[in-house]
Amino acid sequence: MFTLAHLSDVHLGPLPRPRYTELIGKRMLGFINWQKRRQRYSRQFLDRLVADLAASKPDHIAITGDLVNISLPQEFVLARAWLETVGPPDRVTVIPGNHDAYVRLRGQPGYRQWDDYMQPNWAAGALMPGAGDGFPFVRRFGDIALIGLSSARPTAPLMASGRLGQRQLAALGVLLESLREEKLCRVVLVHHPPLPGMSPWTRGLHDARAMRSSLVLHGAELVLHGHAHVDSVMTLPTANGPVSVVGVASASSTFRGAGRIARYNLYTIEKTNPGWRIHLRSRMLGEDGFPVETDHGPLG
Repeated sequence: MFTLAHLSDVHLGPLPRPRYTELIGKRMLGFINWQKRRQRYSRQFLDRLVADLAASKPDHIAITGDLVNISLPQEFVLARAWLETVGPPDRVTVIPGNHDAYVRLRGQPGYRQWDDYMQPNWAAGALMPGAGDGFPFVRRFGDIALIGLSSARPTAPLMASGRLGQRQLAALGVLLESLREEKLCRVVLVHHPPLPGMSPWTRGLHDARAMRSSLVLHGAELVLHGHAHVDSVMTLPTANGPVSVVGVASASSTFRGAGRIARYNLYTIEKTNPGWRIHLRSRMLGEDGFPVETDHGPLG
């Protein structure tokens, strides 16, 4: 049995004080929006969740992007320091979100400062010795394989969309098929909701149809995403069995609306004959500001 924790859309605050030259272009709009909306995110809520997460002792933690807000250089440094409090790279896997690629960074490392959280591990390298750096990457933990994708792309002002691109999509198909042949539980990590119609065009994954086609053709056991800041559970029928597609609310959200308060998900994954049993629980902040649990039961 393997327990995987999933959190997303961290939006670490407070925002570092930017230099004037760093607020040219899209960052200026983002900075103004942050000032208007910063009450939507609470570092105190996030810290309580991370403390609860540590007490839950999952086998691994997946974070599906948006660690930062407007991609200021200092934000990436602070996010790296925060990641180290969550866990070391062999216990935590990260993929970037659109806010982590908010603008073109012109040679700055940006989210590549988190590279050791976004690399294949030794077990995956032994399985696929030709695999290199970049996306997608695979991490293997026994019978569990995490596939990390990047939909993060710099976009125009007022846009928060993403794209995987043909190279990643082609590689994803190969990986899904080879991992299926190895009889592994395939868990795909992507920031944007991966199916058509899940987000408006200005915020959506622009090649969602192609990703759905890849999932339908090759199958997967679980797809985890963020971006929408709301809990969601969908099931995609495929020839290889149903694929559960699960989104999680922001890990620092102060919203009290249904499915939107700060939370993380826990997935208990157990091998059965002939497939996999995946059980979902959510840990969220209750009315008193401390974590409570909702048991969603088995997926699929």
